[in-house]
Amino acid sequence: MQIIISKEDLLYAVNAVEKAVSNKNTLPSLAGIMITAEKDRVSFRATDLELAIECVVNAQVKEEGQTIAPGKKLSALARLLPDCPIQLKFEKDVLQLIYDGSSVDIPCFSTEDFPLLPKNHGEIEGSMPVRAFKRLVRQVGIAAAPDELRPVFAGVYTEIDQADLVMVATDTHRLAKGQGVWEGQGEATLLIPNRALQEVARLAANDEDMIHISAGKNQIFFTFANLTFTTRMIVGQYPDYRQVIPGEEMFRGEIVIEKRRFTESLERAALISRNTVGKSNTVRLSMEDGGIRVSAEVPDEGRIEEQLPARCEGEYFVISYNVKYLLDVLRILDSERVRLRLTGANTPGIILGDGYDAEEYLYLLLPLRSSATK
Repeated sequence: MQIIISKEDLLYAVNAVEKAVSNKNTLPSLAGIMITAEKDRVSFRATDLELAIECVVNAQVKEEGQTIAPGKKLSALARLLPDCPIQLKFEKDVLQLIYDGSSVDIPCFSTEDFPLLPKNHGEIEGSMPVRAFKRLVRQVGIAAAPDELRPVFAGVYTEIDQADLVMVATDTHRLAKGQGVWEGQGEATLLIPNRALQEVARLAANDEDMIHISAGKNQIFFTFANLTFTTRMIVGQYPDYRQVIPGEEMFRGEIVIEKRRFTESLERAALISRNTVGKSNTVRLSMEDGGIRVSAEVPDEGRIEEQLPARCEGEYFVISYNVKYLLDVLRILDSERVRLRLTGANTPGIILGDGYDAEEYLYLLLPLRSSATK
């Protein structure tokens, strides 16, 4: 194999697939990136058996061939190379990178035990704008569990029909639900790892592109630009999220407040409410005539109390929340004001961007148990 490729394309391709390089020592080749040169294209592939990423870029192919280079080492080298054409030459189990009159040699893995990447086919196929996909993933993914000790809650439950795509995530303390327009065929419910969706959203850089999605029984494929991303779906029973979303008749109070001032106040309160191990704890919201009072107090850490103008309607409550969960949603909403619709002092409420339809996006949050009715 012998190719000439720009540093920009080499770095782009290696960075794109590096997330799928395995850190486990199950198969040595899984720690590598497979490079395949044919015609005027070079493909870079990596997999950890849970997810797989392929990136295809243009290059001058002098000799077709294939090898597997150590992923982390190739990635680090690609970042440090000078900005000039890079020649990749593979022979006798060694990949040689030639650049600017210099060279570096990297021993490679055997290609024999590298697993075949799954074929892109599925019962469900369709597409949506990258911009809309990234918005959904960003808004919903904040509510997924951060670890995989409970795999079901580390996933994003996805409902697809011919016109709409609905995503839902919950860590049992909060729930986020978003909906986007989808053009495709087939209907399905899928449970997709949140970390995979976040990586797809990161890689899909051009908001003007379309992203094509294809899902089979166990795997889902995302194709956009020159990238194909594949991941296994999570197996498990997702809870019925509809049962926990309050009906219209259950809401008893509401706060409408300017998002920027509310966010800044909560960020200050978070500094006080953070305990000795660095975890964000409780902030209290007290509804009053003409506004709300934001307060937090931790022994030996300090106390804060701020008055903010807001429109309060219905019953007035004093409600305590995990301040991190409030800040998470405020940072992803793009409206100037937000609405907190409350069902009670100790029961779930929802947070919406002012002007948002609850079908488009909602964020449900459980209060902490120190709340009360005023």
